[in-house]
Amino acid sequence: MDTSIVKKDLEQLALRLNRNHTCVLRLSKNLTSYKYEPNNYECFIRLRELKNDFSVLAEEQQTLLESMQSDGTPFEKAEMEVEASLKKFAALEQRMAAYLLDL
Repeated sequence: MDTSIVKKDLEQLALRLNRNHTCVLRLSKNLTSYKYEPNNYECFIRLRELKNDFSVLAEEQQTLLESMQSDGTPFEKAEMEVEASLKKFAALEQRMAAYLLDL
């Protein structure tokens, strides 16, 4: 495969991951708002888990972005890791929506 095409594809993957990372940070920040305060113990536990999971995902994404930009990660590996990260985000987003509906 042509190296310029691979580089362009890696840049697109990094851009996609960066956009998703911004969403993760925004949603994580929103969870600290008083609007999302738990009204019972179960909601308190769920909120704490959501905050923790968003924090872990943000760290994983930052690490992945740095590795993609620094050491020339193979495209196939980077693509698999980005897709896995996006799936984790989708699952977290669903859990957050369920939490908000329960409030």
